[in-house]
Amino acid sequence: MLGLSRGASAASEATTLHDFHHTAWTQKDGAPAGIWAMAQTLDGWLWLGTASGLYRFDGISFEHHDLLPPESTASRSISAVFASRSGDLWVSYSFGGTSTLRASGQVEHMLPGGLPLGVPVDSFEEDGTGRIWAETPQGLYFLEQGRWQPAAPRWGIPGSASNTLTRDAEGGLWLVGEAGSFLLKKGADHFERVEPGIPSEARLWLAADGRLWVHSAAALRPFVSERLPERPLVPRADSDRGWSSSTQAFDQEGSVWHAFCGTGGICREPLVAPEAPASSRREVRDGFAEKDGLTTDSSMTLLEDREGNIWVGTQLGLDRFRRNDVRTVRFPQSLIYFAMTPDATGALWSGSATQDPSIDRWWRLDSQPTLVPGLEEDITATFLDRDGAILLAGSTGFWRFIDGRFEPLARPPEEAHQRVQAIVRDSAGRLWMSFRASTVYRLDGDTWVRKGHLAALPDLPPARAVNDAQGRLWFGYTSNQVAIVEGDRVRIYSEAEGLRTGTVTAILPGEATLVGGALGLAAFDGERFRSLSTTRPDVLTGITGLLRAKDGSLWLHGHAGGVHIPAEALQRALVEPDYRMPFELFDMNDGMPGGAQQVRPMPSLVESGDGRLWFACTNGLGVIDPKNLHRNPRPPPVEIRSLIAGDSIHAPATSLQLPPRTRDLRITYSALTLGMPERVSFRYRLQGLDDTWQDPGSRREAIYTNLGPGTYRFQVIAANEDGVWNLEGDSLSFEIAPTFAQSRGFIVLCALAALLTLWCLYVLRMWQVTRRLRMRLEERHSERERIARELHDTLLQDIHALMLHVHLAMSRMPEGAIRDDLQRTLDRADGTLVEGRDRIVALRAASESRLDLALQTLGTELSGNGGPDFRFSVQGDVPELDPLVADELYRIGREALCNAYAHAQARQVEVGLVFESTSLRLHIRDDGRGIDADTLGKGGRDGHWGLRGMRERAENLGGQLDIRCDPGQGTVITVTVSAHRAWLRGAEGWRRLVRRLLRHG
Repeated sequence: MLGLSRGASAASEATTLHDFHHTAWTQKDGAPAGIWAMAQTLDGWLWLGTASGLYRFDGISFEHHDLLPPESTASRSISAVFASRSGDLWVSYSFGGTSTLRASGQVEHMLPGGLPLGVPVDSFEEDGTGRIWAETPQGLYFLEQGRWQPAAPRWGIPGSASNTLTRDAEGGLWLVGEAGSFLLKKGADHFERVEPGIPSEARLWLAADGRLWVHSAAALRPFVSERLPERPLVPRADSDRGWSSSTQAFDQEGSVWHAFCGTGGICREPLVAPEAPASSRREVRDGFAEKDGLTTDSSMTLLEDREGNIWVGTQLGLDRFRRNDVRTVRFPQSLIYFAMTPDATGALWSGSATQDPSIDRWWRLDSQPTLVPGLEEDITATFLDRDGAILLAGSTGFWRFIDGRFEPLARPPEEAHQRVQAIVRDSAGRLWMSFRASTVYRLDGDTWVRKGHLAALPDLPPARAVNDAQGRLWFGYTSNQVAIVEGDRVRIYSEAEGLRTGTVTAILPGEATLVGGALGLAAFDGERFRSLSTTRPDVLTGITGLLRAKDGSLWLHGHAGGVHIPAEALQRALVEPDYRMPFELFDMNDGMPGGAQQVRPMPSLVESGDGRLWFACTNGLGVIDPKNLHRNPRPPPVEIRSLIAGDSIHAPATSLQLPPRTRDLRITYSALTLGMPERVSFRYRLQGLDDTWQDPGSRREAIYTNLGPGTYRFQVIAANEDGVWNLEGDSLSFEIAPTFAQSRGFIVLCALAALLTLWCLYVLRMWQVTRRLRMRLEERHSERERIARELHDTLLQDIHALMLHVHLAMSRMPEGAIRDDLQRTLDRADGTLVEGRDRIVALRAASESRLDLALQTLGTELSGNGGPDFRFSVQGDVPELDPLVADELYRIGREALCNAYAHAQARQVEVGLVFESTSLRLHIRDDGRGIDADTLGKGGRDGHWGLRGMRERAENLGGQLDIRCDPGQGTVITVTVSAHRAWLRGAEGWRRLVRRLLRHG
């Protein structure tokens, strides 16, 4: 419906083919030559059938798309292409055979598949049930169970060739040829012969409103038959546009386009009203040929796509015609520098300032400009006065225009040959006029006064002058200054008050006055100016026209073209300093004839009474009707085209596996909107890398570098030229395989290696600590041995010699008390000697490096003095013990043995060592009288510390001391220490561990 309403507007403006936006592609642009057939599939691709094969086009680039296998030697020349409503593409080859590209991407071939060998398909068609038909020089065929079958006589038609095969809006299929006219109704199983009066050589065409048209050599007329019941019109569905091209195209605006025009190129004509007789048809053809920019006069085929664009395939390339929102006003001669103003009735008038007396005239502007005689001068400034008259001035004159007459007026004599820049009248009725290279003047009575006797006004000439509803005057200067004149009061605003527009060339008074200039747009709040911004800053430069529409929206005209800002966006920008306004741009892609004219005349944007906007541009005068702007409501289909990694190009797939060391890649994508692809906006992100959406603008590729291994998902979405987003878009998942050094296994190995290194460092450190402790213990043991040796060789020997001397002396003494005292003294000395000898044995035993040998030595020594029998046993392999542990265990064992030999009154003492994988046990057992329960309960006898010392030593080792004493059965003392605490951890320990593993394995 948007297209129809816009079409009505376009028709009212009497547009011609030259008012369309025309784009041409030839071989130098990558387009194929000899385009004979075209179709648009549901995914948006435009398919081109050429002598060199099949191509597809997204509005930006052409891509060769060969459906045949690479090893096939069949000709790639194409005779027809057809897009079905299911999204499939049907292709016929010039020398026979067909191929089908399914919407799923699967390709099927029928070579010939039931068709006559070497006979091409002239055209395809689809009936209302989705059955595909093929028209050939040898008759009509239909597709059944994957093969082409002849339609005659099975479907009730003769076998002769037909001229046309047409589907109507209700799904019926029409066949017209020499044998007559036939209709296959939707769902029927045979054709019915009808006699609607269609000439045998005629062709049927479906128009946008659902009406069939008959095109014959005599006329182009609507199909009307008294023999068939009249049916309500069903408008043509969108899916019925773009399915296949032909030599004619019926567009949405009620016109028919023709290829093979007699004058060359293409031509276009309006359709005859259905109620009008064929005889009333006027020959109103609008042509466009090679001289107008068409790729060549040899046009071959026409197609209207689903956006309403018309495509022309020619012998040299491809042409597109797109309807413009901006219409260029065509004057008899080329004009620039328009001085426009509406009158009191809303009619628009304009002069020009080309400085060429032969073409500068005064015009009334409408659909077509009308020359107003009586003035042949350039006009650089205009002003609508209070009485409805239009004041206009140029480089040499000053006039008042009313009722079609020009009345000359006086201007400052000092500025007789200066171009007038602006004209305005203040609230007191006094006229002001500024000049190009002078200053502003005020008319007081009959005298022009320089600056109006207001010394505060700058000496520069105002570039723009306007008045507001309060009667104040606003002057904009080239020096980034604005002057407000209210009576005799002048206020000057510049950068100090926030103004940063450069040369002020546009002023729009209002509740919030807007000021535009060379550098941007600013709003005035009564005290200061504040700059406004849009999502694209350059659209607010070179502003020479500002206009507020009736709906509150803002229109402006600058270097970029015409800009429309919605009312709500403007209001938000006035209260939010950092808000960037969205906008709609109308530039040369929309038909705007250049950017805004600068310097003069001003303003470059005005509104006529009918609501149309008129833009004075650098290369002509453009017109926009805001009520009939074309809108594209279709979100653009998005497709990822390829993933390029190094020299490898990968087609999109469900999931791609990329080789290791893939670091840099490029992903190309497209949005399939064919009208204005250059205005498509994209956003993409790579899940696994990007946290937010990236905004590349209209760029159609994403480049990533330094990617690591992992799984990624690329997503892309797009918006068409009117900001309608396809939020689903397209996606592509891929995985970059890791190298061995990037794999999880390698990371685990590195972690294990790191842990092993740390463990080795720990073991090394423990070995170093243990070595130091061993050296200290060895020093201690050496010192003990030295002390024992010194005691034995000196002290004990001296005592023993002394005792011998005393014995010798005592033997000479007589019996008596003195001799008895000496004997008792010698007995005590003998005990001391025995105890000293025991201490020396203990010192020597403690110096043994092995616990088993030390305990065995100690027990043997104690037993050798006439004590109980001694037994010693070892179970398991004897490891190397931690010296500290061995020393503590020895001291516990020595204390227990000494107690057993001294107090137990036992017949036998037994010491055992048990070395297990998890623990070390030392037990000392005797068969003596045992320890009484009270002593065990108190942890030892008062004043004696043996039992308490053994228990404390066991606790220091993290072990457990157990004392079991049964009456009459002796005592059993057991010490248990964990292997982790007892074994010496070092290289020997690892060797033992390996030996155990090998032995158990």
